[in-house]
Amino acid sequence: MRRCLRLAALAASILVFVGTQSGCGGNSNAPPSGLDTRVFIAIQSSSISSLVIANATKDQLTSNLVQGVGAAPSLMIPGANNTTLVFASGTVSIVDNQKEALAASITTNCPNQASSCAPTLPGPTESMATSSDGKFAYAAMPTIGQVSVLALTATPITVTNIPATPANCGATNNCLPGAHRVVLSHNNAKLLVFNEGLDQFEVINTSDNSVKTVTGTGLDRPSYAVFSLDDSKAFILNCGRECGGTQASVSVLDTSALTISQTAPVDAATIGASDANNLYVAGTGPNGGTATVLPLSSLTAGKPIQIGNGFHQVITLFQNKVVIGARTCSTGCMSIVDPAAGTAVVDQPKGDVTSITAITPRKVVYATEGGEVRVYDLTNGQELLNNNTQLIDVVGTAASVLYVGPKTTP
Repeated sequence: MRRCLRLAALAASILVFVGTQSGCGGNSNAPPSGLDTRVFIAIQSSSISSLVIANATKDQLTSNLVQGVGAAPSLMIPGANNTTLVFASGTVSIVDNQKEALAASITTNCPNQASSCAPTLPGPTESMATSSDGKFAYAAMPTIGQVSVLALTATPITVTNIPATPANCGATNNCLPGAHRVVLSHNNAKLLVFNEGLDQFEVINTSDNSVKTVTGTGLDRPSYAVFSLDDSKAFILNCGRECGGTQASVSVLDTSALTISQTAPVDAATIGASDANNLYVAGTGPNGGTATVLPLSSLTAGKPIQIGNGFHQVITLFQNKVVIGARTCSTGCMSIVDPAAGTAVVDQPKGDVTSITAITPRKVVYATEGGEVRVYDLTNGQELLNNNTQLIDVVGTAASVLYVGPKTTP
């Protein structure tokens, strides 16, 4: 049966409507799959231009697809108004989660005189952000040192690239050198742009797309940031030694003055997240991978918690756990941290972790790890298996997974 589902999921010309699945009932507002608790899966294959849909209650693939997102989808991020943004083959598509279909993908200058096509970016991206009002999306273009701004509510959708003209970048015409990661403030006012190979980062004022460079004491290969809840501060994660610098740390940016007010050393820091009380950072230091908890009130680092090594690039807070994924690891790329106990469960090496998504009605997360979709139980940190094999078996390389069902309180 699983094999039949897998083959059906790859049939790009057929979308099967399943109206008799559990949870469908007679609800006219149900999505075509008939499921409320769903996961979209992006499979990186040139022969696939659809998202596969999985039943996140039963941990099973369905035969349903979201078609037309572009070949080899590699990155998904949640958008506003119950949408998902999908990057595939240089284009960005907007998916209506409820309809499980494209919501918008029209732009100008379509090739081969097509009537509609997805907005095209000038290069590959590994990092995107979308505004909470659904008006804009931002993508880092590391190969050309630019950030693409997509005006999502424009008709047609337009793409503006920063820097686009020498006037915007002064004499160097390169105010976003090697833009690799982007982080957007909660109020959508400031976009931080990082290249972990430099002792600086850039701040884009989203109201006019102007750019300012931040340098100063304490910055040591800044690679990521976490904004405070009121956006008055941004906690800058300095990669330090791991990225060719000296000392990993967390620097506090005053987002109005764009000045650094405090720097707290940590063992390692390439990715982070926060709740109302604490900042959680992870990275690989001199003694391997670590996660560190810092109270927001003082930024006094607690004792590092040993996790898997590698370059940590994804993080999720769920069920009082910190779930962290890395690439290029040797001791396990998936780590589930219990910050209260100061312990972590590290998975055995199964390949790079490229995405993690919390299944909020349950106590599990899905992850794309080693090109497979894996399900982890947060009550014990273990992968859920069936006869020693993963529950969800896709054909091709699973690059990204995203939960699109109803949200509940973590």
